[in-house]
Amino acid sequence: MHKFLNSMLVIAVLISGFALYSLEHATRGLERKVAKLERDIDSEVETTRFLTAEWSSLTRPDRLRVLAEKHLGLTTIDPRQVVKLDEIGQKVPAEPIVQLEAKGMDPIGAIIEKMR
Repeated sequence: MHKFLNSMLVIAVLISGFALYSLEHATRGLERKVAKLERDIDSEVETTRFLTAEWSSLTRPDRLRVLAEKHLGLTTIDPRQVVKLDEIGQKVPAEPIVQLEAKGMDPIGAIIEKMR
């Protein structure tokens, strides 16, 4: 009876040891996976910070003003250009001064072609 009980206990210890080893191996694998994910998250956070700084640099009003003047021929708004809604009819002519479509000109298309 003691031999049977001892052999069952030995088998139970071996099974427990194997289960414990398997659990430890799985835990180490998950730890490596978590560490990799943390590194990936840190990398993404750093990339986001870099892109946010670059976006802030690219959308600076003074930079955009210079680019608008250089490439689009735009200037800042003159305060005399701002009118009340009921004054628009007095300021804008009824007919366009130049009929661009009739002449076959497209000023925006010309600007885009110059930029290419």
